[in-house]
Amino acid sequence: MTRRLIFEVEEYRCPVCGSDKNIVIDYEGGQIICKNCGTVLKEGVADLGPEWRKPEASRAYAGPIGSSIGDIERGNVKITDKLRAIMLGKFSKPMSTPLERLELDAREFFESARVRIGLPKVVVDEAVALYREVYKAGFRAPRIEGYAAVLYFVAKRHGLASVTLKALTEKLGIDRSALISAYMELMKVALSLGIRPPKADPKIYIPRIVASLGIGDEKSAEVQRVAVDILRYIISSPRIRNGRKPQVLAAAAVYYACFIAGVEVTQKELARAADSTEGPIRELLRELADKLYIELTV
Repeated sequence: MTRRLIFEVEEYRCPVCGSDKNIVIDYEGGQIICKNCGTVLKEGVADLGPEWRKPEASRAYAGPIGSSIGDIERGNVKITDKLRAIMLGKFSKPMSTPLERLELDAREFFESARVRIGLPKVVVDEAVALYREVYKAGFRAPRIEGYAAVLYFVAKRHGLASVTLKALTEKLGIDRSALISAYMELMKVALSLGIRPPKADPKIYIPRIVASLGIGDEKSAEVQRVAVDILRYIISSPRIRNGRKPQVLAAAAVYYACFIAGVEVTQKELARAADSTEGPIRELLRELADKLYIELTV
C-alpha cells in the first residue's frame, strides 16, 4: 500500500558527512535519512491524499524519482511541473465544511460554463462569491439551476449580451422553467440582502440581434447604427420603457432600423433573434406607432 507524496530528493545534502548520493526515504516513519551516517535530514513527509494503487501494468517506470507525485515507491507518474503538483496538493486537502465543498462544486460548474459560453474569468470569481453570500442567506434552489441563476445574474451585471436564458438552457442542458424559478428565488434573496438586481443596457443586444438575423455586412453596419439612434428615443420615454425587457426594446429599434435601411424582416424572425416571443414585440411596436414619433435623417 503506497501513498501520494511529494518531495525533492535532489535538494538534500547531509550536513554531517556532506553526501548527496545516499539519501533514502523511510516510508514507514516518514523520514529522509542519509544512508552513510544515519543522520535524519527531514521528518514528517507530507501525505497529500488518500491511499491508492496503480495498475500493475503501469508500474514499469524505473527512472530517477526526482520531483514526483504518485507511486513514489516505484518512481512512476513523474511530474516535472511543480505548479501542477502544488495545485493537486491544494485540491486534495479535505474540505472542513459543507459550504466549502459546495463552493468547489459551484466553481467547477462556473468554469465549465465559462468555456462553453465564452465568459471572462472575473465572472466566475464573482459568481462564486455571490453564490456563497446568497446561500448563507437561505438560497436553496436546486443545485444546477441555482448555479445557472447566479451565473445569469452576474452576467447581466456585467452587460454580457451573449448570456441569455436560451444560451444557458441550450448549452448547459437546463430546463428553462426551472431556471426561471431559481432566478426568481435568487432575486428575492438578493433583495433581502440589499443587492439590487442588474439592469442591462438594451443597446448591448442590438449587435447580437442583427447578427442573428443574418443581414449582410454592408447593411448590418447601417442597421446597427440606425437602431442605436432609434433606441435612444425609445428609452427616453419612461412610459414605454418601464416594465419591458431590454431585448424587446432593442428588437423594436432593430425592426424600425431594418425598415429604414430597406431590409425585410418579420416579427417572428425578430422575436427568435431577440430570444423573445412575438407578443411583447408586437405590442411595443403598436404602442410606438401610436405614441412615439421618430424623425431620423439617414
